[in-house]
Amino acid sequence: MPARRRLALLAVVVLAAAGSFALGRFGAYLVHSVAIAAIAAMGLNLLTGFAGQISFASGALIGIGAYTAGNLGNAGWGLGAILAAGVAAAVASVVIGLPALRLRGLYYAIATLAAQFVLEYLFKIVEPLTKGISGMNIAPLVLLGRPVASDQAWAAISIAILALTWLGLARLMRTNVGRAFLVVRENELVAKGMGIDVVRVKLWAFLASGFVIGVSGALVGFTTRLASPEGFGLSLSIDQVAMLIVGGQGVWAGSLLGAGFVVLIPEAIQRLGEALHVANLLSAMREMSFGLLIVLFLLFEPRGLAALLRRLARGVSRIALPHPVPDSSPVVAARTPAPGGTREKAL
Repeated sequence: MPARRRLALLAVVVLAAAGSFALGRFGAYLVHSVAIAAIAAMGLNLLTGFAGQISFASGALIGIGAYTAGNLGNAGWGLGAILAAGVAAAVASVVIGLPALRLRGLYYAIATLAAQFVLEYLFKIVEPLTKGISGMNIAPLVLLGRPVASDQAWAAISIAILALTWLGLARLMRTNVGRAFLVVRENELVAKGMGIDVVRVKLWAFLASGFVIGVSGALVGFTTRLASPEGFGLSLSIDQVAMLIVGGQGVWAGSLLGAGFVVLIPEAIQRLGEALHVANLLSAMREMSFGLLIVLFLLFEPRGLAALLRRLARGVSRIALPHPVPDSSPVVAARTPAPGGTREKAL
């Protein structure tokens, strides 16, 4: 990312973090919900959109991050709990990714789906670490000697971590490892022919993706103050995949756009139902309406919101920029052939 873009992103982050304290509690809640979901979507985007390895186990990895942060946060680790949650999820992601060394396509997707169900079951039975089906209560994160309890503070923290994640992943994709991700995504045989160690590249992809998703899970645990098996089920993994479909794969901005869509559209449908006094009806139809919107995206804009916005921006620029006007200066007139094969003289 060029220095100018980094400075622009830093300015936006500072303004957004400062502005989050002016929001009400519900507005700040929506901001940090979108930011945290976008962090996890970026982790999955790295694995799927850039490295070409599909996964349906991101919900369970978010759960590992939340439980790890909960246990260590209750023990007083502070910010170290967030980093440890990323490490724990990264290790689990590598273990889940081991079948990818032998399986391809649909077969590997089914393997990640099996891993999702296995981890969900472990969340219920490993009671010393997870408190079973009743769930684990998580103490507030202690930062600079003070507990972080308000939604406004979490909105500012989540925006800052989102920006760091964006910059870090963009930097990773400019390294040799990041370029190897793209080659492996396109064709593994070509990658091997170029001397790329495909096994190592895949493991790096799972490691980096798992770390980012685990950090998101830690933020989920600290903001909700609860980690329970029901919150990290298959539906959460599907939501993450939906964010990539709607926002656009292989584009970092697509992760943010997809997260905003998946998080905010159900809330908007609910508010619309309350305004029209049909809240009960729309509440029952909310999931169906949300699914219908995703199908429409697949039909009419399969490359996601990021591609749609780029196309709209190009259209606006064509309209905004003036069309070139033919030069009618005397010099041009002198060079223009006149009727009869002669040329007009310049005045």
